Amino acid sequence: MIEDLDLETRIFLEEALSRGILGDAPREKRFAEDSLFQFATEVLGFRDLNLRTHGPTIEVLESSWERKLVVLPRGCLKSSLCSVAYPIWRLIKNPNLRILLDSEVYTNSAKFLFEIKGLIQSQEFVRHYGNWKPGKLGFRWTEGEIDISERTIIKKEANITCSGVGAQKTGQHYDLIISDDLSSPKNTTTKEIREKVKTHFRLYSSLLDPGGELAVVGTRYHTEDTIGHILSLIQAPEEELF
Repeated sequence: MIEDLDLETRIFLEEALSRGILGDAPREKRFAEDSLFQFATEVLGFRDLNLRTHGPTIEVLESSWERKLVVLPRGCLKSSLCSVAYPIWRLIKNPNLRILLDSEVYTNSAKFLFEIKGLIQSQEFVRHYGNWKPGKLGFRWTEGEIDISERTIIKKEANITCSGVGAQKTGQHYDLIISDDLSSPKNTTTKEIREKVKTHFRLYSSLLDPGGELAVVGTRYHTEDTIGHILSLIQAPEEELF
């Protein structure tokens, strides 16, 4: 503590800090902070993940790109990796992130959050990162949104919020939006329904703060589904991109 130092040393340190000569000490890296694969397999226990199948997806998620697209068949653990492990891993690196989990229906996103809450209260997770369940007044821990105890910047948006097609989040702002399986066999049968999902996607993309990240995860069900819409924009002029 600076109060325990002699007067001359205290004066020197206080002047140096006020002038910005001394910066904050580098933050010590936490276990598996640089490896989503190590975090998912060793901390969360997702032992069925393997680099041969999931390596390319992990490479995309770990990249600094602000727009990410992951397309995989059903049964490939894409949601476990992208919508459960990934948001937790991102909060390890920055506990003040505002993350939106979006899906075809709200209940799907809520199921992801239910799993997330269980995992961050597991013995292995707490051993590495401490107790994230908040005990502070005003912190949220509900079916549809949570704050973690390590959060230091309080905003109206929770650390993780759930949503689904048709829900309204007007006025909210997010640092990371994960859109997981917006399209399904149920909502791709007619053009009208497909357009409803695309409209939702465009609206929610606007909730992303400048410099934020949008990760779209899904399985193809129709050439004109939401992923097809995204692929059609890849060759579009930059101002038309989502």
